[in-house]
Amino acid sequence: MTFNWRQSVKLQTFFSKSLAYVLLFIFGIPFIVPLLFVLSTALKTASQVYVNPPIWVPNPPQFGNFIQAWNVAPFGRFLVNSLITTFIPMIGDVFVSAIVAYSFARLRWPGRDAVFSVLLVTMIMPGIVTFIPTFILFSRLNWINTFLPFIVPAFFGGAFYIFLLRQFMLNLPDGLEEAARIDGASTAQIFIRIVLPLLGPALATVAIFSFMARWNDFFAPMIYLHRPHLKTLMLGLAFFESMATGTGGGYGFLSARLHLLMAITTLIALPCVLIFVAFQKYFVRDVITSGFKL
Repeated sequence: MTFNWRQSVKLQTFFSKSLAYVLLFIFGIPFIVPLLFVLSTALKTASQVYVNPPIWVPNPPQFGNFIQAWNVAPFGRFLVNSLITTFIPMIGDVFVSAIVAYSFARLRWPGRDAVFSVLLVTMIMPGIVTFIPTFILFSRLNWINTFLPFIVPAFFGGAFYIFLLRQFMLNLPDGLEEAARIDGASTAQIFIRIVLPLLGPALATVAIFSFMARWNDFFAPMIYLHRPHLKTLMLGLAFFESMATGTGGGYGFLSARLHLLMAITTLIALPCVLIFVAFQKYFVRDVITSGFKL
Protein backbone atom coordinates (compact mmCIF):
# COMPACT_ATOMS: atom_id res chain seq x y z
CA MET A 1 0.00 0.00 0.00
CA THR A 2 1.60 3.23 -1.16
CA PHE A 3 1.34 6.50 0.74
CA ASN A 4 -0.86 8.96 -1.11
CA TRP A 5 0.38 12.39 -0.10
CA ARG A 6 -2.39 14.14 -2.03
CA GLN A 7 -5.07 12.45 0.05
CA SER A 8 -3.12 13.34 3.19
CA VAL A 9 -3.06 17.00 2.18
CA LYS A 10 -6.79 16.92 1.43
CA LEU A 11 -7.52 15.37 4.83
CA GLN A 12 -5.41 17.99 6.59
CA THR A 13 -7.17 20.75 4.69
CA PHE A 14 -10.58 19.26 5.51
CA PHE A 15 -9.87 18.93 9.22
CA SER A 16 -8.30 22.40 9.47
CA LYS A 17 -11.31 24.00 7.76
CA SER A 18 -13.72 21.98 9.89
CA LEU A 19 -11.91 23.07 13.05
CA ALA A 20 -12.00 26.69 11.89
CA TYR A 21 -15.75 26.56 11.24
CA VAL A 22 -16.42 24.92 14.61
CA LEU A 23 -14.41 27.58 16.43
CA LEU A 24 -16.13 30.36 14.49
CA PHE A 25 -19.51 28.90 15.40
CA ILE A 26 -18.60 28.60 19.09
CA PHE A 27 -17.24 32.15 19.33
CA GLY A 28 -20.18 33.44 17.31
CA ILE A 29 -22.79 32.11 19.74
CA PRO A 30 -22.55 35.11 22.15
CA PHE A 31 -23.28 37.41 19.19
CA ILE A 32 -25.91 35.30 17.43
CA VAL A 33 -28.10 34.40 20.43
CA PRO A 34 -29.04 38.04 21.31
CA LEU A 35 -30.04 38.65 17.68
CA LEU A 36 -32.17 35.52 17.66
CA PHE A 37 -33.77 36.61 20.96
CA VAL A 38 -34.67 40.02 19.52
CA LEU A 39 -36.14 38.52 16.34
CA SER A 40 -38.01 35.80 18.25
CA THR A 41 -39.49 38.27 20.74
CA ALA A 42 -40.52 40.61 17.92
CA LEU A 43 -42.70 37.83 16.46
CA LYS A 44 -44.41 36.86 19.74
CA THR A 45 -47.62 37.93 21.37
CA ALA A 46 -47.43 39.79 24.69
CA SER A 47 -48.45 36.65 26.57
CA GLN A 48 -45.63 34.57 25.00
CA VAL A 49 -42.77 36.91 25.96
CA TYR A 50 -42.29 35.69 29.54
CA VAL A 51 -43.25 32.04 29.11
CA ASN A 52 -40.89 29.59 30.84
CA PRO A 53 -39.33 27.68 29.13
CA PRO A 54 -39.00 30.38 26.48
CA ILE A 55 -40.58 29.98 23.06
CA TRP A 56 -37.88 30.46 20.41
CA VAL A 57 -40.10 29.81 17.38
CA PRO A 58 -43.41 31.68 17.76
CA ASN A 59 -46.38 29.87 16.30
CA PRO A 60 -47.97 31.63 14.58
CA PRO A 61 -45.49 34.50 14.06
CA GLN A 62 -47.00 37.91 14.69
CA PHE A 63 -45.79 39.97 11.73
CA GLY A 64 -48.32 42.61 12.62
CA ASN A 65 -46.10 43.59 15.55
CA PHE A 66 -43.84 45.48 13.17
CA ILE A 67 -46.68 47.64 11.86
CA GLN A 68 -48.06 48.21 15.34
CA ALA A 69 -44.65 49.14 16.74
CA TRP A 70 -43.98 51.54 13.85
CA ASN A 71 -47.21 53.39 14.63
CA VAL A 72 -46.57 53.72 18.38
CA ALA A 73 -44.33 56.77 17.79
CA PRO A 74 -43.65 58.98 14.74
CA PHE A 75 -40.97 56.64 13.42
CA GLY A 76 -41.65 57.78 9.88
CA ARG A 77 -40.35 61.23 10.79
CA PHE A 78 -37.48 59.67 12.73
CA LEU A 79 -36.58 57.67 9.63
CA VAL A 80 -36.36 60.81 7.49
CA ASN A 81 -34.11 62.45 10.07
CA SER A 82 -31.85 59.40 10.19
CA LEU A 83 -31.57 59.36 6.40
CA ILE A 84 -30.54 63.03 6.43
CA THR A 85 -27.94 62.57 9.18
CA THR A 86 -26.60 59.40 7.54
CA PHE A 87 -26.50 59.70 3.75
CA ILE A 88 -25.56 63.37 3.31
CA PRO A 89 -22.57 63.09 5.70
CA MET A 90 -21.67 59.78 4.07
CA ILE A 91 -21.16 61.60 0.76
CA GLY A 92 -18.67 63.91 2.45
CA ASP A 93 -16.94 61.03 4.23
CA VAL A 94 -16.41 59.21 0.93
CA PHE A 95 -15.46 61.86 -1.61
CA VAL A 96 -13.77 64.50 0.53
CA SER A 97 -11.74 61.84 2.30
CA ALA A 98 -10.73 60.46 -1.10
CA ILE A 99 -9.48 63.88 -2.23
CA VAL A 100 -7.47 64.43 0.95
CA ALA A 101 -6.10 60.89 0.83
CA TYR A 102 -4.97 61.45 -2.77
CA SER A 103 -2.97 64.49 -1.71
CA PHE A 104 -1.25 62.47 1.02
CA ALA A 105 -0.57 59.43 -1.14
CA ARG A 106 0.22 60.72 -4.65
CA LEU A 107 1.17 64.40 -4.41
CA ARG A 108 4.34 65.91 -2.98
CA TRP A 109 4.13 69.17 -1.04
CA PRO A 110 6.11 70.70 1.86
CA GLY A 111 5.15 69.32 5.27
CA ARG A 112 3.04 66.51 3.88
CA ASP A 113 4.42 63.80 6.17
CA ALA A 114 4.23 66.06 9.24
CA VAL A 115 0.59 66.89 8.55
CA PHE A 116 -0.18 63.22 8.04
CA SER A 117 1.45 62.43 11.39
CA VAL A 118 -0.85 64.97 13.05
CA LEU A 119 -3.77 63.28 11.32
CA LEU A 120 -2.73 59.94 12.79
CA VAL A 121 -2.57 61.51 16.26
CA THR A 122 -6.19 62.64 15.95
CA MET A 123 -7.18 59.03 15.28
CA ILE A 124 -5.96 57.83 18.67
CA MET A 125 -7.56 60.69 20.61
CA PRO A 126 -10.89 59.79 22.25
CA GLY A 127 -13.75 61.74 20.75
CA ILE A 128 -14.89 62.89 24.17
CA VAL A 129 -11.68 64.94 24.49
CA THR A 130 -12.76 67.34 21.75
CA PHE A 131 -16.47 67.11 22.40
CA ILE A 132 -16.83 70.07 24.78
CA PRO A 133 -14.99 72.63 22.58
CA THR A 134 -16.84 71.29 19.55
CA PHE A 135 -20.18 71.68 21.32
CA ILE A 136 -19.31 75.24 22.36
CA LEU A 137 -18.35 76.07 18.77
CA PHE A 138 -21.58 74.69 17.33
CA SER A 139 -23.59 76.40 20.07
CA ARG A 140 -22.13 79.81 19.25
CA LEU A 141 -22.82 79.18 15.57
CA ASN A 142 -26.47 78.49 16.51
CA TRP A 143 -26.26 75.00 15.04
CA ILE A 144 -27.96 73.27 17.98
CA ASN A 145 -31.29 71.70 16.95
CA THR A 146 -30.15 71.59 13.33
CA PHE A 147 -28.53 68.90 11.20
CA LEU A 148 -25.48 71.06 10.48
CA PRO A 149 -23.29 69.50 13.24
CA PHE A 150 -23.66 66.19 11.40
CA ILE A 151 -23.31 67.42 7.80
CA VAL A 152 -20.66 70.16 7.82
CA PRO A 153 -17.83 68.28 9.65
CA ALA A 154 -18.24 65.32 7.28
CA PHE A 155 -17.24 67.53 4.33
CA PHE A 156 -13.84 68.11 5.91
CA GLY A 157 -13.03 64.40 5.74
CA GLY A 158 -12.60 61.76 8.43
CA ALA A 159 -9.17 60.83 9.79
CA PHE A 160 -9.77 57.08 9.70
CA TYR A 161 -11.30 57.18 6.22
CA ILE A 162 -8.41 59.30 4.90
CA PHE A 163 -5.92 56.84 6.38
CA LEU A 164 -7.74 53.86 4.88
CA LEU A 165 -7.96 55.38 1.40
CA ARG A 166 -4.34 56.56 1.51
CA GLN A 167 -3.14 53.04 2.25
CA PHE A 168 -5.10 51.77 -0.74
CA MET A 169 -3.72 54.46 -3.06
CA LEU A 170 -0.13 53.68 -2.11
CA ASN A 171 -0.49 50.32 -3.87
CA LEU A 172 -1.64 51.82 -7.16
CA PRO A 173 1.06 51.65 -9.87
CA ASP A 174 2.82 54.93 -10.61
CA GLY A 175 2.90 54.13 -14.32
CA LEU A 176 -0.78 54.99 -14.73
CA GLU A 177 -0.30 58.56 -13.56
CA GLU A 178 2.97 59.01 -15.45
CA ALA A 179 1.35 57.90 -18.69
CA ALA A 180 -1.58 60.25 -18.10
CA ARG A 181 0.74 63.20 -17.43
CA ILE A 182 2.63 62.48 -20.63
CA ASP A 183 -0.71 62.65 -22.46
CA GLY A 184 -1.31 66.07 -20.91
CA ALA A 185 -3.78 65.16 -18.15
CA SER A 186 -4.00 67.51 -15.17
CA THR A 187 -3.97 66.42 -11.54
CA ALA A 188 -7.74 66.74 -11.29
CA GLN A 189 -8.25 64.70 -14.45
CA ILE A 190 -5.93 61.97 -13.18
CA PHE A 191 -7.80 61.79 -9.90
CA ILE A 192 -11.28 61.73 -11.44
CA ARG A 193 -10.64 59.55 -14.51
CA ILE A 194 -7.91 57.18 -13.31
CA VAL A 195 -7.56 57.02 -9.53
CA LEU A 196 -11.22 57.33 -8.50
CA PRO A 197 -12.46 54.41 -10.66
CA LEU A 198 -9.74 52.20 -9.16
CA LEU A 199 -10.90 53.03 -5.63
CA GLY A 200 -14.16 51.11 -5.95
CA PRO A 201 -13.57 48.56 -3.15
CA ALA A 202 -12.01 51.18 -0.85
CA LEU A 203 -14.81 53.70 -1.43
CA ALA A 204 -17.40 51.00 -0.79
CA THR A 205 -15.67 50.12 2.47
CA VAL A 206 -15.64 53.75 3.60
CA ALA A 207 -19.30 54.12 2.66
CA ILE A 208 -20.24 51.04 4.69
CA PHE A 209 -18.25 52.14 7.72
CA SER A 210 -19.73 55.63 7.52
CA PHE A 211 -23.28 54.35 7.13
CA MET A 212 -23.07 52.01 10.11
CA ALA A 213 -21.39 54.58 12.36
CA ARG A 214 -23.91 57.33 11.61
CA TRP A 215 -27.01 55.14 11.44
CA ASN A 216 -26.25 53.68 14.89
CA ASP A 217 -25.09 56.95 16.45
CA PHE A 218 -26.98 57.80 19.62
CA PHE A 219 -24.67 60.14 21.51
CA ALA A 220 -24.37 62.99 18.98
CA PRO A 221 -28.11 63.22 18.15
CA MET A 222 -28.90 63.14 21.86
CA ILE A 223 -26.61 66.16 22.44
CA TYR A 224 -27.40 68.28 19.38
CA LEU A 225 -31.07 67.43 18.64
CA HIS A 226 -33.43 68.37 21.47
CA ARG A 227 -36.70 68.98 19.66
CA PRO A 228 -39.00 65.95 19.21
CA HIS A 229 -39.47 66.42 15.46
CA LEU A 230 -35.68 66.28 14.93
CA LYS A 231 -35.09 62.94 16.65
CA THR A 232 -33.43 60.08 14.78
CA LEU A 233 -34.33 56.41 14.92
CA MET A 234 -31.81 55.74 17.67
CA LEU A 235 -33.44 58.43 19.80
CA GLY A 236 -36.79 57.01 18.78
CA LEU A 237 -36.05 53.84 20.73
CA ALA A 238 -35.50 55.88 23.88
CA PHE A 239 -38.60 57.91 23.00
CA PHE A 240 -40.57 54.65 22.75
CA GLU A 241 -39.51 53.68 26.27
CA SER A 242 -40.29 57.12 27.69
CA MET A 243 -43.77 56.97 26.17
CA ALA A 244 -44.35 53.57 27.77
CA THR A 245 -43.10 54.49 31.22
CA GLY A 246 -44.74 57.90 31.13
CA THR A 247 -48.34 56.69 30.76
CA GLY A 248 -48.74 55.50 34.31
CA GLY A 249 -47.75 51.86 33.95
CA GLY A 250 -44.04 52.12 34.78
CA TYR A 251 -41.85 49.11 34.10
CA GLY A 252 -44.83 46.77 34.04
CA PHE A 253 -46.39 48.72 31.21
CA LEU A 254 -43.11 48.65 29.28
CA SER A 255 -42.67 44.92 29.84
CA ALA A 256 -46.15 44.36 28.43
CA ARG A 257 -44.97 46.00 25.21
CA LEU A 258 -41.55 44.38 25.07
CA HIS A 259 -42.49 42.52 21.89
CA LEU A 260 -43.20 45.86 20.20
CA LEU A 261 -39.89 47.28 21.41
CA MET A 262 -38.06 44.27 19.94
CA ALA A 263 -40.03 44.67 16.71
CA ILE A 264 -38.97 48.28 16.19
CA THR A 265 -35.42 47.36 17.20
CA THR A 266 -35.41 44.71 14.48
CA LEU A 267 -36.62 47.18 11.86
CA ILE A 268 -33.97 49.72 12.81
CA ALA A 269 -31.15 47.16 12.81
CA LEU A 270 -32.25 45.49 9.58
CA PRO A 271 -30.51 47.93 7.16
CA CYS A 272 -27.14 47.44 8.88
CA VAL A 273 -27.49 43.67 8.84
CA LEU A 274 -28.45 43.59 5.17
CA ILE A 275 -25.66 45.95 4.13
CA PHE A 276 -23.05 44.00 6.08
CA VAL A 277 -24.16 40.64 4.66
CA ALA A 278 -24.26 41.99 1.10
CA PHE A 279 -20.94 43.86 1.18
CA GLN A 280 -18.88 42.07 3.83
CA LYS A 281 -16.35 40.98 1.20
CA TYR A 282 -15.24 44.60 0.84
CA PHE A 283 -14.14 44.67 4.49
CA VAL A 284 -11.70 41.82 3.92
CA ARG A 285 -10.66 42.74 0.39
CA ASP A 286 -9.81 46.33 1.18
CA VAL A 287 -7.76 45.48 4.28
CA ILE A 288 -5.78 42.87 2.33
CA THR A 289 -5.11 45.07 -0.71
CA SER A 290 -4.43 48.31 1.21
CA GLY A 291 -1.58 47.08 3.39
CA PHE A 292 -0.07 49.25 6.13
CA LYS A 293 2.51 51.47 4.50
CA LEU A 294 3.39 54.64 6.37
